[in-house]
Amino acid sequence: MITHELKDHSLWIHVIDNFTIDDFNTFQAAHQNTDCDQIIIDFSNATHIDSGGLGMLLQLRSQLGDKADQLILHSASEHILKIFEVVNFDKLFKIT
Repeated sequence: MITHELKDHSLWIHVIDNFTIDDFNTFQAAHQNTDCDQIIIDFSNATHIDSGGLGMLLQLRSQLGDKADQLILHSASEHILKIFEVVNFDKLFKIT
């Protein structure tokens, strides 16, 4: 499940439970046409991410172009951090 909010010129997208291709439409709607300084994907309540979720993150990064450094993956669990590391997201994304 995905929720989102605009806070202090930052778009916060909160991932709850699993982040899968089933979240595609909600994820797209959350970040489209948003005027913000940065996009923070909050994984603090996420339990799993699959290849569809990883693909959506890559697609968003690509859409941002030279603003991709404004995309932050935040508060992921050890399990999800390990997945990010295995697929080299730690080299592509700012992870906090």
